Amino acid sequence: MPQLTDNIFDELHEIIKGDVYTDKLRRYMHSTDGSIYRVEPSCVVYPKDEEDVKSVIDFALKYGLSVHPRGAGSGLCGSAIGKGIVIDFMKYMNRLLEVNYEEGYFVCEPGYRFGELEKVISKEGFFFPPDPSSGEYTSFGGMFGTNASGAHSVKYGNVSDYVLDADIILSNGEKIVISEVLKKDYDELDDNLKRIYDLYEKNKEKIESAYPPVKYNVTGYNLRELVKGGRLDLSKLFCGAEGTLGIATKLKFKIIPKPKYDSLIVAYFDDIIASAEAVQLILPMGPSGIEIMDKSLLKIAKDNDETLRDKIPDGIDNVLLIEFDSFDKDEARLMAEKAKALIEEHGLTNSAFLAVEKEEKEKFWAIRKAAVPILYKLKGRKKILALIEDAAVPTDKLVEYFKGLYALLEKHKVDFVIYGHIAKGLLHTRPLLDLQDPHDIDYLKILADEVFELVNSLDGAISGEHGDGRIRSYYIEKQYPEIYHLFKEVKNIFDENSIFNPEIITHSDPYQVKKFLRFGKDYRSYDLPNKLLVWSEGFLDEVEKCHGCSKCTTVTEATRMCPIYKFTRDEAAAPKAKANILRALVSGAIDDKALFDKAFQYVINHCVNCGSCYKECPSNVNIPKMAMEARAQYVKKFGAGIEKKLVVSVELAARTTRKISPLLEKVMKPKIVRKINELFTGLAEEREFIAFKSKSLFEQVEREEGAGDKSVLYFTGCYAGYIEPNIGLSTIKLLKAIGYKVYIPDQHCCGLPMISKGMVDSAKKKVKKNLSKWGNLIDKVDYIVVSCSSCGLSLLQEWGYLLNTEEIEKIKSKVVHITKLLNDNLEKLEIKPDGKKYAYHMPCHLKAQKYANSSIDLMQKSLGYDIKNLNSHCCGIAGSWGLSAENYDLSMEIASDLHRKLNDSNAEIAVTDCPTCRIQMEHISDKHVLHPVEVLAKCLKD
Repeated sequence: MPQLTDNIFDELHEIIKGDVYTDKLRRYMHSTDGSIYRVEPSCVVYPKDEEDVKSVIDFALKYGLSVHPRGAGSGLCGSAIGKGIVIDFMKYMNRLLEVNYEEGYFVCEPGYRFGELEKVISKEGFFFPPDPSSGEYTSFGGMFGTNASGAHSVKYGNVSDYVLDADIILSNGEKIVISEVLKKDYDELDDNLKRIYDLYEKNKEKIESAYPPVKYNVTGYNLRELVKGGRLDLSKLFCGAEGTLGIATKLKFKIIPKPKYDSLIVAYFDDIIASAEAVQLILPMGPSGIEIMDKSLLKIAKDNDETLRDKIPDGIDNVLLIEFDSFDKDEARLMAEKAKALIEEHGLTNSAFLAVEKEEKEKFWAIRKAAVPILYKLKGRKKILALIEDAAVPTDKLVEYFKGLYALLEKHKVDFVIYGHIAKGLLHTRPLLDLQDPHDIDYLKILADEVFELVNSLDGAISGEHGDGRIRSYYIEKQYPEIYHLFKEVKNIFDENSIFNPEIITHSDPYQVKKFLRFGKDYRSYDLPNKLLVWSEGFLDEVEKCHGCSKCTTVTEATRMCPIYKFTRDEAAAPKAKANILRALVSGAIDDKALFDKAFQYVINHCVNCGSCYKECPSNVNIPKMAMEARAQYVKKFGAGIEKKLVVSVELAARTTRKISPLLEKVMKPKIVRKINELFTGLAEEREFIAFKSKSLFEQVEREEGAGDKSVLYFTGCYAGYIEPNIGLSTIKLLKAIGYKVYIPDQHCCGLPMISKGMVDSAKKKVKKNLSKWGNLIDKVDYIVVSCSSCGLSLLQEWGYLLNTEEIEKIKSKVVHITKLLNDNLEKLEIKPDGKKYAYHMPCHLKAQKYANSSIDLMQKSLGYDIKNLNSHCCGIAGSWGLSAENYDLSMEIASDLHRKLNDSNAEIAVTDCPTCRIQMEHISDKHVLHPVEVLAKCLKD
């Protein structure tokens, strides 16, 4: 490889329309995927179109660089990383180009996601059957590259079964279109395609007999059926080639009508042999899927999640979830009943249940969905690894496979879990290893070698659906000794200079499985000195917890995270990017002074502390807290700017200016004044002036209100205290109505605005002031009630980041959102519905809390069901983030979902618990916006 300098990449920047990055941070962000590996590229490119891709390939050839196409970065085998140029399709080449329901197909770019397609075509009763568990965020480029499948592939097949066409750019810059090649006679093919044709025809018998008799096999290249009816069909060769033969820039897939009905059997077994025999009995009946969870997974699930303890019986060895689907409801039920009866007649199950109704099925699938993410939350250095998780064997050899697998793992005294698609003979076996322990690193090769030998002896495949990548490429030659040379020949024909993923598939290195580990024997990490937040969980442990699954890059409503990423599609905005660059910092991959660079803070400041990623991340990585720490370190060194100081000073402004607030509101009304204000303060001119009420809540109430055996301390927050006191008055009215005595002590801002901006010292002062004002009330009251969801999250969570005291822990144990307390005492409220139509938006900071649904539940129970749950994204204001001119346009983009749903709701009044959500909702619509307590208080019978 020639000497690389930034100058040569300046040349690349000049010749493409997309983005080119060579900075250390961006390269580090793209050095990992969902695997155990890390390889730092020389350059990262976000192409805008096919011409950009061609230009990158030409450039790579000129300078002897490798090229690595990348989708969502969710792959488990390390095929989306490499030393050369990483081409990331997710930012720009992510469009759905066409959908045709009559002919049953869609056309998309490689960065388009499965979850996005599902949202579009499900409305028309269609689906794309191969459904990997990462489907919500995985890309079609990645699915094409690995020939992905999922839980329902036993009935519906792999991605390659649905490929209709693909535009592929080869390493010589030539484009081939699969459908056009298929139309050509032999004489019309170019020389290289004739070589492929001849290779197949000459070795046809050898090729067709070389593959093991297992249906689910993505190991190596698929050379079978390359020639059909005298025509060359490249679809199944390129699908599953992991970007080693060419780069797809446009894809066309088949879609089919989706069966409307399904029925689910949940069957418990005393041993793994019985469940394997049950699978053999059921397969001829045509199930749409059979999933297994073994005793090791079930034990961990029950030990670590109290909600699963009652749902999973004690003493069972494994569970099968058996599904049948159909366009006929009765048929779906009948098939399930027959299957249940069959396994019971053979005495295989000790207990089986049939779930037909949606609620029943969701309850059982919830166990499966809840159990596996728990594995990522296990404390300690040992983590579940994708290493031997993709092996598939013929289903009639499952019993032998189970016995051999258990024996070898127990021989090495390695803890493990098993789950997956047993109907396909494909078990996701995950050993628990510590990749910072040299002993466990050695086990990578030992286990991989022994599992391969076991699988190979049973006529199985080492890679069933996830691909080969860095983790399994070495075993391809061992699996296909008779045709491996043909794989190399095919690689040479399409990629003569070996620039496409050169270390994948045709690279046979017996020790590759142990090389380029994200954590390896040479990995060292150093704790951040002088941390400004409380890290009882350990800062290093938190930074290293992210395993790179890419769930945080979901762009559909399946997750609330991450509002910034959803609308920028930029890797720097992804929550995992923060973990990546902080790991780079603590491991010494970047200079420790990088923390104070603008480029570093640019990535950190793409976190707006909505808390969604912490709540929804499978590993519960606390990205918001890490971003707070990094921001705080920066502010400690350089101070906070005027804009930050202004937007966090709501309480100060209220106390000092509320008497003249009406005058200020008039002064700030003209656009020219707001424009001048923007120039001096950075606050967007489009934002309306937020006026304070001249009479605060504290001037309208006594310090003690009501009477009762139980009491609460009401923490009002600045908004209910000074901007909309009616929220506070309504809260107090409702608390008195359910028989609580209400204390309203002197109080100050909760500090969340400060800590979110990195102003830790200011936040601590606010917390300490509150503690000093509240005194013995903390012990005296039964609850500390909040009406602001952000204040609630601050007391529950952020105060513990600032101070580690018994007093803080006591406060956390007593904090409750007002609607949760009202829900618990609903029988004491006499509510008379007013007949108006309401639309409710759940704030991010309420969704991040345990009782997220308390407000919508309360309103629906008390007012009837004439209230619409908008189920919207983040509103886009994110506290004060969206108030700034710098962020205003993106704030409006993020708000577009909420805006559309508000308009479509036909509601007279909008409702939310969050003050800044309220500000945003009033800004983007003509709706009057209220807090839930304001609605209930006015409907309360006197």
